[in-house]
Amino acid sequence: MKGGWLLTLGLVLSWPGFGQVPPASSALAGDAVFQAMVKAYPGWVTVRTEGVEQVLNVGGRDFLWAEGRILPPEQEAQWAIFAPQPFYDYPRETPDVASWTDDQVAQAEAVLAERRAQAPRRESKFFDALWGVFNRRTADASQKRVAFLGLRVTVHRSLAAPLARIEARLNSARASDPDLDQFLRSLAKLDGYNWRDIAETQSRSNHAYGAAIDLIPQSYRGKNPYWLWAPQERPGWYRTAWTRRWVPHPAVVKAFEAEGFVWGGKWLLYDTIHFEYRPEILVLAGLR
Repeated sequence: MKGGWLLTLGLVLSWPGFGQVPPASSALAGDAVFQAMVKAYPGWVTVRTEGVEQVLNVGGRDFLWAEGRILPPEQEAQWAIFAPQPFYDYPRETPDVASWTDDQVAQAEAVLAERRAQAPRRESKFFDALWGVFNRRTADASQKRVAFLGLRVTVHRSLAAPLARIEARLNSARASDPDLDQFLRSLAKLDGYNWRDIAETQSRSNHAYGAAIDLIPQSYRGKNPYWLWAPQERPGWYRTAWTRRWVPHPAVVKAFEAEGFVWGGKWLLYDTIHFEYRPEILVLAGLR
């Protein structure tokens, strides 16, 4: 399926699943984001200082921080035409949607109104360089078909090792946890690489890089896994109770997070089947 701006909702308003909005990653300092990138992608990303600016380099290409966007130098002055990129304060625990105050609800409504008024358009050159994916041909060439949890999925070749570690962790835990074992047996398929944009946006999906994976069960058992499937004419639909959302076993979420993936269930526009590789987000949250 689908994958910044910060609000004080105690909830991530994520761009990929579409959660984060107004006024953006500018709430995070550029040097903090750059240092998180260096820590999250050792050997992939470097940073240097030129005068008063820090310069991020990935794949031999330089990028600058421009009001919440990571842009090549030639586009720095054009930052306003792009939506901020998805750097946000990822919550340690699953958000408590039932206890929002009126102010928090009003902030969420403002976020959603902003999104309805203008679909986000994010400059992709930095993430293109990060993954070595610039078009459909290079995307196809970057993928690898792997076995994972008894199923098969196509992902960016760099994720084969993290997925193997997640599988080993879960296989060890399921031996003493019947509920986890039952959950893993209930999976019907996995969705990974898919060359496309984020639903209802003008921004490239992490699935297009092969950097996201969806866990699809045999049945959702009448529960809702995805915000676009919620009855959006119902006021407060984005606060759908957890008892009415399909969610993976908590050990699955923890195993993915331990290997650098964020879970779409923690987004305002929730996507509970979705995990995407964003280790820098976990570094920014103090979780790595």
